[in-house]
Amino acid sequence: MNTTAFTIYDASAGSGKTYTLTKEYLKILFLAKNDDAYRKILAITFTNKAVEEMKTRIVSSLYQFSLDTTSDKAMELLKDVAFETKLSIATLKDKSKAIIKNIIHNYAAFDISTIDKFTHKVIRTFAQDLNLPPNFEVSLETDSLLQEAIDLVISKAGDDVNLTKLLIEFSKEKTDDDKNWDISAELLKVAQLITNENNSEEIKEMSDKSLDDFGVIKKKLQEEIKQLKAETSEDGKKIKHFIESNGASLSSFPKYFNDHLNNIESNQLKDSQKKYFSPDDIKVLKSAKDVAVIESIIDEIVSQLKSIYDKLGKISMYEAFLQNLNPLSLLNTIYQEFKQIQEEQNLVSISDFNKIIHNEIQNQPAPFIYERLGEKYRHYFIDEFQDTSVMQWQNLIPLIDNALSGQDDFGQQGTLMLVGDPKQAIYRWRGGKAEQFIDLAKEDEKHNPFSNKDKETLRLGTNYRSFSEVIQFNNSFFKQLADKFENPDYKNLYENLSHQEINSKIGGYVNLSFIEVPEDETEVEGFDSDNDTISVKDKFYLNQTLRTIEKCISNGFEYKDIVLLTRTKAPGIKLANFLTENSVPILSSETLLIQNATEVKLLIALLRYLKNPKDDESKAYFLYFIAKYLQSELEIHDFILAAKDKNSEELEAFLKTIGIEISFKNCKKKSLYEAVEILIATFLNEKVNTSYLQYFLDLVLEKDVKAQSSISDFLEYWDKIGYQKSIPSPEGTNAVRIMTIHKSKGLEFPVVIFPFAEENFSSKPKDKLWIPLEDANVDFPKALINNKKEVETYGNEAKTIFQIKNQEEVLDTINVLYVALTRAEEQLYVISNKLKTKKGDLVTNNLSYYFLEFLHNIGKYEQTKSEYEFGNSTRISFHKAHDGNHNQIGIVANKLNPKNIKIAQREALMWGTVQQDAINFGNILHEIMAFIQTKDDVDLAIQKATELGLITFSQREVFKETIQKIVNHPELNDYFEADIKVFNEQNIIKKATKTIKPDRVVVKGKQVFLLDYKTGEKHNKHKTQLEEYKLALEEMKYEVVKKVLIYIGESIEIVTL
Repeated sequence: MNTTAFTIYDASAGSGKTYTLTKEYLKILFLAKNDDAYRKILAITFTNKAVEEMKTRIVSSLYQFSLDTTSDKAMELLKDVAFETKLSIATLKDKSKAIIKNIIHNYAAFDISTIDKFTHKVIRTFAQDLNLPPNFEVSLETDSLLQEAIDLVISKAGDDVNLTKLLIEFSKEKTDDDKNWDISAELLKVAQLITNENNSEEIKEMSDKSLDDFGVIKKKLQEEIKQLKAETSEDGKKIKHFIESNGASLSSFPKYFNDHLNNIESNQLKDSQKKYFSPDDIKVLKSAKDVAVIESIIDEIVSQLKSIYDKLGKISMYEAFLQNLNPLSLLNTIYQEFKQIQEEQNLVSISDFNKIIHNEIQNQPAPFIYERLGEKYRHYFIDEFQDTSVMQWQNLIPLIDNALSGQDDFGQQGTLMLVGDPKQAIYRWRGGKAEQFIDLAKEDEKHNPFSNKDKETLRLGTNYRSFSEVIQFNNSFFKQLADKFENPDYKNLYENLSHQEINSKIGGYVNLSFIEVPEDETEVEGFDSDNDTISVKDKFYLNQTLRTIEKCISNGFEYKDIVLLTRTKAPGIKLANFLTENSVPILSSETLLIQNATEVKLLIALLRYLKNPKDDESKAYFLYFIAKYLQSELEIHDFILAAKDKNSEELEAFLKTIGIEISFKNCKKKSLYEAVEILIATFLNEKVNTSYLQYFLDLVLEKDVKAQSSISDFLEYWDKIGYQKSIPSPEGTNAVRIMTIHKSKGLEFPVVIFPFAEENFSSKPKDKLWIPLEDANVDFPKALINNKKEVETYGNEAKTIFQIKNQEEVLDTINVLYVALTRAEEQLYVISNKLKTKKGDLVTNNLSYYFLEFLHNIGKYEQTKSEYEFGNSTRISFHKAHDGNHNQIGIVANKLNPKNIKIAQREALMWGTVQQDAINFGNILHEIMAFIQTKDDVDLAIQKATELGLITFSQREVFKETIQKIVNHPELNDYFEADIKVFNEQNIIKKATKTIKPDRVVVKGKQVFLLDYKTGEKHNKHKTQLEEYKLALEEMKYEVVKKVLIYIGESIEIVTL
């Protein structure tokens, strides 16, 4: 079977991507000579969930193949594999048994992992070569480390003169712009450039710039602006003079043109004002008598104006750069602190992983860190390639190139299989670019980075996920959106590569509905008239979403079949609150946050109270909990009133009266974990097994074990990061799921509802832009400026960069929309807004217009209609029985008191404590005897034992007396006399058997005397052991003259053998 070295699968949504990956993986396993081919395969995907799915799919397929009765679904795959490998089904079944057995015994070598995990493994393996501590920890909390670094930089204000000056200037600028004077949030935004690999090149270029260098750059920019302003003002005068000196009158032009020239002269011309780029733009008054003269000089006027506009563009660009220069000049200072924190805490931020490898392998023909790995892997699978960042891909190229350009011992060449869909590239902000996939999929060789140019691009054209109505709607809707692009690659993506074939699932339903919010509307059905925390428009959206959910339920769906997708988290929170109020069961990232659990709130309040007993807010919270759940005698308000002013001791006494015994003082003495356990046992005994509490306890234990955190440390961590933690989503719960579109990627749901489907494109938050500083007298490669329309006036290169960025933003918007609308299996609901201008026209610069324009183009749009249907809304799919039973782990009623645990040594279990003392004595004596060569060494050995802490000063005499008895014993003369060769506790290495170690061997010529110390009772095995030593020494051509065992206990007994 011929296989292409490099295969790219362009796999649109629902096109059987995982099936294809599994099939190709299995083909390599079955065609290999050995059963362990999986060891040479590295499969990389994007999320842990995808890793789990792929591993499960491969192992379960192999298991099904190995059974006599293979399931129908697995049989389909088996037949496909048999057809493509030309192997018989019987052969595949036999091989499956052997392969699965091999995988189970070597599961660690079954390498399917996320790209971050793989990078981590490489870095961990080569930590020493990369100058990293070998036991580093990975930090996922990059932003909190950056914030810590920023706080440290700000805290140095007052010590460092330049830094202080800069921070004050920055604060002033912020207050002058009517913004918050607190600069740390702004600094964090800029500091995130450090960790975002999209900016790595620019950051690298400015890494050697100091605060002083930035001061010089700032000065130069200000001088350039001053100079250019003076020149443009002069140029404005020159144009006027030029017109008049050629015999034309300024009064022959309209007033607004004269105002334009005056604004240029006085440096008052704004970016937004009309510009004159062609002779036709400049009008002449009908009453003018010098039309012919003006026509003869009009081209020159336009040329002079263009020259002025170029200078004005530069001024605007420099001013825009100056706005970002202060935070940018602090970037290196922040980065140094960021690195320092990581070094001190033995951390490596996950954001640095790719950069560490990238910096190491650049300019190396065969990167050394891949040398060992390179021989290990021969086949590479990369899933969700459109989400692989540019740097991650660059890091993988040398490793993959090594496999593709060579063959293994069996003459098999390496392979690479990439699977992805550029229409689902929605992670540009973390380095994943659709353009990377688009370029690789092109036929021309210049986009192939490998020395082996054997490449094939295949398209998976059928959608197996959705019903026909959903597929057909998406086909026509996204084809129409191709017109939104000027970039030919993007246009082609949606015009020619978004169409999908339907499968056997015929039917389905799509519903587009539009809310219409009357301008003067204030009261909305279902909401209190005084509820002004939610806007009127949002109330309309929420009501329409609820009606849609009710419609789905009446059509035969269950809550668990429905997912609500939102563009950002904010609408999701509104939906969660609203649906909960209306008794719709929901599951969302908000409901899974541990900080929202009542039990966790109570523990945090108690910990805050332990840290500071004067914290009245926390005190009131835990008193409210006790009043509501743990007592029934007093009303909640009365209970809080009775207890709120009591100090800790009085409060303990008061709580004792209602059966709650706790010592806050005792809690403070305990470790963090023990303190939390006491609080749980006291206040939450019945709820100890809730997922939220267990997860919180895990968090507490981690902080206690890893960082020995105090209560205060833990609360600081909680306020920074901990509060964002959430429990994993439980499977099988019958509830409507609410998630962001980004979270839903790779998932599928029977019913998808996409409410709040509107987005004002002009007010979207945009990334800052790096613009090259053309012919500026400033020693700086690129200017960092805010992304806004005026950038187009900053020069040709700035205009090009702005337009490219603009097209990328359009692509990202449409890609997010594509991911949202292709999650649906059977039914899709879009709830948008019929936005109108004041004149009554439809607003076009908004996501909602995409849907309205589509309806218009297919001839379905009606002015008065607000709901459009495609297909039949009755459920077709098979109704799966809901299994909502979860086995609960029972509460442990009797807790083990740690004080009752006694750690026993084996000897203590075997003998009584008197013997134990004797054994301890014997063991120490044994160690001291190892220091003794001859009779004269006794004092020296005792001295050494005291220094090493083996014996105390008071024990010296007892031990000395015993040792003297041994060395002067008449039967042991041969062992301790002078001028002998002694080997104390030296190993004897024997061939094919274990190493042995006699306590004392005395050598006189070819004669040997053997001595061994024992503690405890006599045993025959001691004699056997001595006999073993004797045989070993005889093998070494020595004659063993004497063998002695010395039993050391309460008394000393010598046994000569």
